[in-house]
Amino acid sequence: MRREFDDSELDITSLVEKYEQMRALGKKYYFDADEFALLAEYYNSGGDNEEAEELISEGLKMHPGSPELMLLKVKTLVYSEMYEEALDYIRQLSDDEDVELALLKIECLLRTNQYNDADDLINKTLEHELSVDDLYYFITEIGYLLNDVDKFDRSITFLEESLKVDDSNIDVMVELAYAYEMKGDLNKAIEYNNLLLDMDPYSYDGWVNIGRLYSLNEQYDKSIDAYDFALTIQDGEVNVLKMKALSLFMNDNAKEAIAVFEKCLQLSPDDESLYDSLLEAYEAMGQYEEMMKLISKKEASFGNAGILAKEAFVHNLMGDLDKAEALLAQIPDSEKETFDYYMLEGELAFQRNNYTAAEAAYMKAALISENNEDILDKLINISVAQGKYEQAADYLEELLHIAPDFPSARTRLAFMRFEIGAKEPFDEIIAQFSDEEIRTLLDLIMGHKDDDFSSYSREKMIIKLNEARENRVLFKNIKY
Repeated sequence: MRREFDDSELDITSLVEKYEQMRALGKKYYFDADEFALLAEYYNSGGDNEEAEELISEGLKMHPGSPELMLLKVKTLVYSEMYEEALDYIRQLSDDEDVELALLKIECLLRTNQYNDADDLINKTLEHELSVDDLYYFITEIGYLLNDVDKFDRSITFLEESLKVDDSNIDVMVELAYAYEMKGDLNKAIEYNNLLLDMDPYSYDGWVNIGRLYSLNEQYDKSIDAYDFALTIQDGEVNVLKMKALSLFMNDNAKEAIAVFEKCLQLSPDDESLYDSLLEAYEAMGQYEEMMKLISKKEASFGNAGILAKEAFVHNLMGDLDKAEALLAQIPDSEKETFDYYMLEGELAFQRNNYTAAEAAYMKAALISENNEDILDKLINISVAQGKYEQAADYLEELLHIAPDFPSARTRLAFMRFEIGAKEPFDEIIAQFSDEEIRTLLDLIMGHKDDDFSSYSREKMIIKLNEARENRVLFKNIKY
């Protein structure tokens, strides 16, 4: 029931003129079902959905059994996201083998979380003897619909089958790249984006997207190259420059990142987020005076909200705790229940060895920002400073759960398990280490170089580690 017009169809222009003239004169108009459908599709394609809906409604009054008008009615309900109503209306239609109708019903079932019924209808439709064109259309659209409801594995199955039929369908490649990205398979997402760029090497969006994917995949050199290519297509795009600067920063090139951020700030001085990104880059380079200048510049542009906290933060970095604490005390009450305030309060308390106050401040920050890696990192350090190793281990477990690649987290957890002296948890974390990581850990724990562990097998190193754990050999030479 997908409408395909040809030259023998009615002249839509004359039909629209006739309809609008009759409506302007207030005359009663009569059209057959095909004409109503044609008019409704014309107005819908022009974005006048209200006019299309009125035509469908009037058409159904005159032709209540018209399959075309009933199908258009379902489409309008789906377009309006009235999925339950659309399902009720679909039950009045009897053509179960129509691909278009099946797709509409499947969309409604997916959108109302009736996944099993949707799967049943998908399978039932595929069992029909569909034409090659209808089968291709069906599996492609199903792939899109499954992507829309985050069913990425099934979506990929259908979309890759679709691509076997037509390997030049750009929309399918875009959807596949998206599905793989959402699944966390960045390599496959990059692969499909590269296929898109092979088809259109000068696609600005293509280069921006693959730059973003490379950055997510920690391939920062390739990410920067991709952004540079995008910038040769559209020079001076601030959003791309920002992403390039972030990739430079993550690639340990803070100096060049600063230069790009400064260029962004010149091009877009009203973008407040740029100030914070540039402050972070200055911090990485230890350029504290530049940080203070930038804070003053931000205050001049956006007001003094949050400025005292940022100034106190910089003075803390410079080692001037007294000045930082004095600025902290000046922060108005209206700005105290914020993430930045609690983080600063916690840091200053920790440096004064006031672990109870520091822990309380970080816990307040955690209420504002759940599953925050930096907060957990701080709470781990506080727990270790107080000798609460089991608590530190619990925090490390939580940190590894939300950020498996957090720097040194696994090693720190191994130290905690070592210090606690529990065999099974210690063995469990050690099993995740490579041989070289175990060798490094053994060197650190033993605190001397009397033994040459380079010749040890993995099994022998683990035996040595367990002996050290059982004998309570502390890692006193390690600066935690």
